[in-house]
Amino acid sequence: MKADAHGSGYKAFETLEEARKDPDAVAVFEGDDGGQIYAVVPVSQIACSESARDQLLADLDQFSWDDPDMRRIYYEHRPVGTGIAGGMGGGRSTGDLWLHPDFENLRLRPNVLGVLKGERRTLR
Repeated sequence: MKADAHGSGYKAFETLEEARKDPDAVAVFEGDDGGQIYAVVPVSQIACSESARDQLLADLDQFSWDDPDMRRIYYEHRPVGTGIAGGMGGGRSTGDLWLHPDFENLRLRPNVLGVLKGERRTLR
């Protein structure tokens, strides 16, 4: 267990279901083995299936690194306002969907939100 700069413990969750018990838990979508944070979203805002989450990660990864062995989704305790370490500027817990600026520039936000809400199956 790592400690953060304020001396409190780092807390990660094995599953989305476990993370849902923490009101400050987020899902972090990353590629390039942490070299780029694609998205950070409160787990309370995830209504899609596991397969849809996995497909969303794969779709985002195709825009950047396109390496299935280097992408993942993980869950951790991150109160609003805290950063997520990672390359290309990292990410941030905002209380809503945080999307990497590269994806914002591609205007992917509505489709990403649609997948997370369970309203669409894929990003495209």
